[in-house]
Amino acid sequence: MKTATIIDLIVDSDVHTQSMNHIIKQQHISQRMRRRLRNEGIITVNDEPATWNTLVHGDDHLVMKLTPEQEFSLSPMDLDIVYEDEHILVINKAAGVLMHPTSTVRDHTLANGVLHYYEKTNQYYDFHPVHRLDKDTSGIVIIAKTSVVQHAFNKKHTHFHKCYDAIVEGKLPSVPLTINWPIGRKPGSIIERCCTNEGKPARTDIRVIKHTTINGENTIIDSNPLSNSNPITGSETMVNKKFKQHFTHVQCLLHTGRTHQIRVHLSQLGYPLAGDDLYGGHLDYIQRQALHAARVSFHHPMTNEWLELSAAMPKDMKDLLQ
Repeated sequence: MKTATIIDLIVDSDVHTQSMNHIIKQQHISQRMRRRLRNEGIITVNDEPATWNTLVHGDDHLVMKLTPEQEFSLSPMDLDIVYEDEHILVINKAAGVLMHPTSTVRDHTLANGVLHYYEKTNQYYDFHPVHRLDKDTSGIVIIAKTSVVQHAFNKKHTHFHKCYDAIVEGKLPSVPLTINWPIGRKPGSIIERCCTNEGKPARTDIRVIKHTTINGENTIIDSNPLSNSNPITGSETMVNKKFKQHFTHVQCLLHTGRTHQIRVHLSQLGYPLAGDDLYGGHLDYIQRQALHAARVSFHHPMTNEWLELSAAMPKDMKDLLQ
């Protein structure tokens, strides 16, 4: 298996002689990773083999590599890359794609696709998601290319401004809403969440964008003798019933990141996501929860650059609104 470069740096010229351990601690590397580098790392200084006890001087070229911990298979995948640099990869994930392999699904997850992309582009990195999306939620996912970068996100307590597009069933009033309902695990379920005073704080800001009404017609059996076409016999007839289905396009700004937060908050409000049959929605018009991670902005933990990234709403949600 190929080795992944964890550290590749030129030591500042004004740095006096220092221990390897001291240099590594300055690179936002976790204690666990330092332990792995010390025990398993391939270390060179100025292209010469080195050890943890080698002293490092100003202008030295230090490189540390490790064999990747992950051994996922590689699956070709058309990745919609929103942004990429040497530290992070940002993907617009399609609905229906798992983030990483499970005990039952080993291939064709985002992790398999990203590792295939690294192989194809001669990049020796691992898959370190900074945050996750449900299988059937589409949109922006940030992936750190190394554990060092992932640790930097955590160490700097990077704040993400996350905005989601969602389509709910019903006509939600056009007034800004802020929902502050704690969320916890639903008793007796390992998947579902619910609003509960015993849960963790969760805040979602909601803004209505557009109302949409679908006019439809259902054919039903009508056995009411006063309303069917044969009142004498009272026999059953097939009757066409017209109906209107209302949907509301909303944008949700997350201030916390609880599991299923938007889905639970909107369902508790009485406006479940279209297609979210786990929390009260229906599959009549869309075959997955109508939720898309549309925009994210944050300070890059390695460069401190302010990034504002977006991903267009997918076709199935656009079709529902039209």
